[in-house]
Amino acid sequence: MHSATRTRPRAEATAQVQYRAPIDDEAQEGSEESSSNLTDRAYAIVRRLILQKELSGGEVLVEGRLAERLQMSRTPLREALLRLEGEGLLVRANTRSYAVRRITASHYFQCLQVRERLESQAVCLAMGRVPPAEIRALRENILALDSSQQGASHWQADDEIHGLFARASGNAMLAETIAHLRVLCRLFEVVDPFNRIDDDRKEHLAILDAYIAGDEKSADEAVLSHLRNLARYTLSRLSNGLVSDFGA
Repeated sequence: MHSATRTRPRAEATAQVQYRAPIDDEAQEGSEESSSNLTDRAYAIVRRLILQKELSGGEVLVEGRLAERLQMSRTPLREALLRLEGEGLLVRANTRSYAVRRITASHYFQCLQVRERLESQAVCLAMGRVPPAEIRALRENILALDSSQQGASHWQADDEIHGLFARASGNAMLAETIAHLRVLCRLFEVVDPFNRIDDDRKEHLAILDAYIAGDEKSADEAVLSHLRNLARYTLSRLSNGLVSDFGA
């Protein structure tokens, strides 16, 4: 009787340990998934703050303060900042902080020159690959943009049209390089509002119309014209002191 009484608690304890194991594993997996989601969220928020000028070029991001601002722990934020550094949006200020990258005017114009080559090639490679309905929908979105003030919707439309042909080119490396160059250009552009609303609309529509018509040469020329007009516009604003030329 006594031996039976003694062995029963041990069996129950063993059963409890065996039962807890899968619960602990599931909790760990849930924790990893939650951490990943928080990192993605922190990445998206900080990236938006940079590209929409809420965090300006050269501004130092102190991890602790930023974590408090975003109301999240430092671990997912640290991983998000590493991703943004890899994309070129952030640079190391010191061992414990980052700074928003500054883009000089000369760097900006160099990026535009490279974009001329790559984006004109991308639109030619993309001919016939994008459904006409998608082009028409994008065209309607551009026509519907607010003509009085440049805002997030204009940047989104700009991203859509330039990204569309890069992705449809069938060359992943080409698309990735164009996306990176556009981010660098944006870091300079958001220093001062680029109020080219009407010109941008006209030039973007020219690209789309040439593409819809299947006219590769005209589409190529429209892309080049758009980027060169943007360069001339920027140069004019620099000459008149309307755009800041950041140092290295």
